[in-house]
Amino acid sequence: MAPPDRGDTPRDTSVLDNAGITADSRLRHNAARLTSWLEFLLHPDEHDYDRTVIYPDGTKREEPGRVTKANPLPGHYDPVDLPFESVIEGYQPWQFLHGMAAVSTPEVERPNSPLALGSAALNNIWWIADKRIPSLVDAFPTIGWEGDAANAAFAFLLRLQTVAGQVNKLVRELYFVVPKYAVIIKGVRDNLDEAAAGLVDAFEKKFAAKPESGFSVDIAAAVLSGIAAAAVTYMTAGAGLVLQSAVTSTWATVFTDAAGDMLKMSTDGDSVGGYWWRDLVKSYMHTQAQILTTATDEIDQLNRTITSLIGRFNGDADIQKFIQDYGS
Repeated sequence: MAPPDRGDTPRDTSVLDNAGITADSRLRHNAARLTSWLEFLLHPDEHDYDRTVIYPDGTKREEPGRVTKANPLPGHYDPVDLPFESVIEGYQPWQFLHGMAAVSTPEVERPNSPLALGSAALNNIWWIADKRIPSLVDAFPTIGWEGDAANAAFAFLLRLQTVAGQVNKLVRELYFVVPKYAVIIKGVRDNLDEAAAGLVDAFEKKFAAKPESGFSVDIAAAVLSGIAAAAVTYMTAGAGLVLQSAVTSTWATVFTDAAGDMLKMSTDGDSVGGYWWRDLVKSYMHTQAQILTTATDEIDQLNRTITSLIGRFNGDADIQKFIQDYGS
């Protein structure tokens, strides 16, 4: 249900556009519905419904409509409105979209995502180091090449095999990190979308049913904590070279498997509730902050993993000596 005399799209869509929530974003539907309600609540001057009335003694009270008093001017009997403000005075629509704005633009699920291309590249590095270079070393003595040049080439291949083995260990660990970034972003999007839908449901119930006490609307949220430490087992020993044309199907499998393993849905403790309009808003803001804090903690763990891998790469004597001897 949209607010009275309004639709599910706000009259001013610039706040959605500024948040990067484009027309084709899957976040757009609930973000637009929420923003339409916010427009309605923030502009009681445009309707005769809910507002916060300011009484002569300075107290403020949420009311379902206009409150009038007798006109004090002699000879005038028409009532005049008491001063009023929005039931969520002080808030701005962008604050409700703050979380969505943080995750609206990264391309993580699409096959042309930089993470998809990076995942394929890492798979190729792993495959070459694990399969092709050892095969080349094993086959070299059988090709019949002899002499100083052959000896130098074989020595190079042996060193390359050692270095490739070391790099392979690091690449394998990094390969497991890439889809976790994508899954965290997907989980945050799902949770924020659910939270926005939950707040809209709460707004609708508050406006239409006018409950006499506090209530809550459950949110089916994905549990984000633990993703950074979760196991990802989609790389198999039989994996081969991934060509550009195969990236789409590869990433679809990688991402689907990883998301299925790591994103678990739960309704325990996740809700938007309260009684006053401002209570509902505060509950939503708290939920939004919890989602972002948990996601930030998980991403920080992945960042520390990558920093550690970089340190191990830079600190490996064989790798650095190889780069020094053969690097350009």
